[in-house]
Amino acid sequence: MREVLKQDESFDAAIARFVGENVTYYQTRFKQIFSGQKRPRPNFAALLLGPIWAAARGMFGLFVVLALIEVSLGLAITGVASGGLGKAELVQSQQLQARSDSRRDQALKAQAAGDANAPDLLRSADSLAKAAQQAKTSADQQQRLASLVISLCGAALVIFRVLFSLSADSFYAKRFEKWRSNRQISSGSNIIRAVLALLVVTAVFFLSLGKVNPELPPDWLAAISKQAEQFSATKDFAVLVTKSLDELFSAITRAGGPFFDAITLSITSIVNAVEYALNLMPWPAVVVVIVGIALLLSGHVVATFTALGLIYLVAFGFWTQSLATIALLGTATFLALCIGLPLGIACGKNQSIYRAIRPVLDLMQTMPAFVYLIPIIAFFGTGKTPGILATIVFGMPPVARLTALGLQQVPENVKEASAAFGATPWQLLFKVEVPLAMPSIMAGVNQTILMCLSMVVIASLIGAGGLGEDVLQALQYASVGQGILAGTAILFCAIILDRIVQGRRTS
Repeated sequence: MREVLKQDESFDAAIARFVGENVTYYQTRFKQIFSGQKRPRPNFAALLLGPIWAAARGMFGLFVVLALIEVSLGLAITGVASGGLGKAELVQSQQLQARSDSRRDQALKAQAAGDANAPDLLRSADSLAKAAQQAKTSADQQQRLASLVISLCGAALVIFRVLFSLSADSFYAKRFEKWRSNRQISSGSNIIRAVLALLVVTAVFFLSLGKVNPELPPDWLAAISKQAEQFSATKDFAVLVTKSLDELFSAITRAGGPFFDAITLSITSIVNAVEYALNLMPWPAVVVVIVGIALLLSGHVVATFTALGLIYLVAFGFWTQSLATIALLGTATFLALCIGLPLGIACGKNQSIYRAIRPVLDLMQTMPAFVYLIPIIAFFGTGKTPGILATIVFGMPPVARLTALGLQQVPENVKEASAAFGATPWQLLFKVEVPLAMPSIMAGVNQTILMCLSMVVIASLIGAGGLGEDVLQALQYASVGQGILAGTAILFCAIILDRIVQGRRTS
């Protein structure tokens, strides 16, 4: 890319159009940077303006980082210089000394009256005086450090600004490269961006002064900060919204009771059938079948490890719980694939659908599992069904994303050649696109299986059972040994499934 830029006859003109001003300087610097001559040279505009220069040039991410660092250093200097360092200890010392004097007056009055509590009051006064002296000593020590802290923060601010000025041209050159391939990126120096950035930095600095030292901000600014804090501390609106949500979920639960019951019955029937089928065979037969599958798909090394892992489950009494976990995992994975694969195909074939579905997938992957357990429990109660539904929510996005990605990466010339030979849309999808996208699809299947398995402990919180219940009990009773054994059992299940699926994918 850089060689092409150097050989491009319009390189100087592109730089001139991009920077808008100081054209000669940036033409020289960009040529030096792109030719590998990255000799440090300060950009005096960046040295003088700092984050404001970055904002004026349209580098808002860099502006945010620089502004946060410099505002933090500036607040530290201001707070220390205004007596903020050691001020809390000094106030505490004064309060303790006042309490000591008051307690001493009480002791003298009690002593004059012949009260038996006078010695205790005197000892309490002496203790308070000693604590006050310790607090004052600590305040004095911190105030003596104030000049050192100010010097260090000031030096850090200057050094940081100098280092930024030395690297500013490199940052700007990288933005120029991006602009060359995408002319929608903002270019030039814009005074409006600079003014807005200055206003933002100033507002953040002055609004934060009250946290550093409450005496620094003017009265009107302190009043604004106080009103903002009171607004953020208001609970009435939150309580109102909470009650409304409770009523909404209660109404949905009542109205959709038959629908939710039907889903619960269907999923419970599938899980129970799978678990019954697994328990119908004795454990030696199940071990032989699974080891044979591992040998067939992944080779003798994985088969040996599978045999050792299954023997571990039997030897430590986790066989029944493992079958329950596999039944839960198998049902959740099957349903997640039934939803995720068609959804991924639809997203891969239609960008409009993918743009609409992508925020939902992002929400499913980023939202903590405990958050969506709440509405699931509200609709379906506790047990295996809500555990499976929570697992589906957590495990379905990877297979949908990777299926869509695999289909999008199929070369256009291959699809055009297939269409030219008379392939129908369905033949093109299932005989050309899906086979070519199979590595990506199988990677998604693998990730879905492992993410579903990672939910077994969380699902056990709502009564899903299995190995997760053993781990949960170990957490509740702080049983380290039981927790390690149960966690190792889950680890064996995960590795066995992962190796078998990986073997299937590579084959």
